[in-house]
Amino acid sequence: MFANIEDFLQELNSLKQELLPASKIEIVYRRVGKVSLRIFINKALFIDVYSNTDTARYDFSLIKDRKRIFGYDNLGGWHYHPLGKPDEHIKCKRPSLKYILKEMAALVLEL
Repeated sequence: MFANIEDFLQELNSLKQELLPASKIEIVYRRVGKVSLRIFINKALFIDVYSNTDTARYDFSLIKDRKRIFGYDNLGGWHYHPLGKPDEHIKCKRPSLKYILKEMAALVLEL
C-alpha cells in the first residue's frame, strides 16, 4: 500500500480531514517502519489503525465501547469483518486507504 510510514501518515491525515474532520488522531507508538494510532470520534468510538510498511501489514478496526464492531486487515490475505459480525472474515480485494476510511466514516454517521 505504502512505501514508508510518512506517506501512510500523510494520506491518512488528509483523509481524516476530508472524511472525519472533527476527529482527533492520537499516535500510540511509532517506529521507523510501523505505527499504531487511534482516530477518536468520541470517547466511546474510535478507529484503531496499525501499519507496518516493512511487512505490508495493515489493520483497521472500528471500536465502539471497547469492542471491534467492523474492520479490515490483511493478516492471511485481505478481508473484512462485517458490522455486527466482527468475528467473521470475508475475503476481498485489496482496498485503498480512502475506501476503508470512507466506509468507516459512513458507519460512524449511522451510529
